[in-house]
Amino acid sequence: MKNEVFFVRCGDYGPALAEALERLFGLAGWLDDTAALTGKRVLLKPNLLTDRTPDQAVTTHPELVRHVIRRFKAAGALVTVGDSPANTANLREVWRATGMAAVCAEEDVPLVSFEQAGVRAFERDGFAFSVARPVLEADLIVNLPKVKSHSLTLLTAAVKNIYGAIPGYSKTTLHRLHPKPATFGRLIRALWQVMPPTWSIADGVVGMEGQGPANGRPVRLGFLAAAEDPFALDRALCGVLHIDARRVPYLAAQPAPEQTPPAVSGDRVAVDAFETPAGGHLLGLLPEWLVQRAGGLIWVRPAFTESACVGCGLCEQACPVHAIVLRPDTRRPALARGRCISCSCCHEVCPAGAIRMSQSRILRLMKVFKGMD
Repeated sequence: MKNEVFFVRCGDYGPALAEALERLFGLAGWLDDTAALTGKRVLLKPNLLTDRTPDQAVTTHPELVRHVIRRFKAAGALVTVGDSPANTANLREVWRATGMAAVCAEEDVPLVSFEQAGVRAFERDGFAFSVARPVLEADLIVNLPKVKSHSLTLLTAAVKNIYGAIPGYSKTTLHRLHPKPATFGRLIRALWQVMPPTWSIADGVVGMEGQGPANGRPVRLGFLAAAEDPFALDRALCGVLHIDARRVPYLAAQPAPEQTPPAVSGDRVAVDAFETPAGGHLLGLLPEWLVQRAGGLIWVRPAFTESACVGCGLCEQACPVHAIVLRPDTRRPALARGRCISCSCCHEVCPAGAIRMSQSRILRLMKVFKGMD
């Protein structure tokens, strides 16, 4: 059943990981017929957002990638690994810091750069975007997201992870063109229309809560989850993490027939609490016309902690509308509030945790009134 989601408990990335992953494959039945994978081009797509170490829980853990590589190579598949990090990141440093370069070298599989491999352009549902050729040329994508909170989409997991199929600065351009959470959610759905067959395995052993996807806190969730349908997987994750799926833009954009609850199998997993950030998704609480007319009263935008700022300038480079500039005297960021589009790009790339997404008083009051705290 395509909308079936499988969970297995897994407490760490040590010896228990291989056993948990084997149980997960057994539940899903994906590797029962290994002959069907012999000679197939399989692309593993982890989350490699930026150059953070595995213990920071920003990126997919390299040991999960290692074990998935081994299982698909054993089935005879031709395995590669690839992703496109945030546009400000140094790709080689991302590969090194995340442990991905070491794993791919040790397991003898290519680690490909989407930025250097060429693209193919598409138009779907009114959106124009380009996708890296290694993604489109794969016979199968194994999508390996990290389970995290997200300041724009509330949750980032299986569905949002495919945004990395768009290389380089194209991601920033799309944020500028489609800054509203609801519109951005529809863009993500359009992107999935051109994807090859995909199996998703979510790294929820240790996830991230709070000011995700890069500056939150690691949180031990204790599970792996898998599904063929990434939307079903993320809906199931919303249930485990106590998130209202109607507040996740790419899930709220689904047609009503696709919003049926997924069928969940395997281990019963429970998370006591999971903190989500204030962010652009809060703007979805109000009609777009009201947000546009009352922009001075209704907003979500970055707030800077100058004592934590290291003056690296990545926020300035990442802003798609040039709303952030570094003051020449202090090398600290200043925000042109009228330009800010609440996209959270600066928040994603800050290496020092010096940016949080703050919201206006009206949105804070609405959040409390609707019981979202």
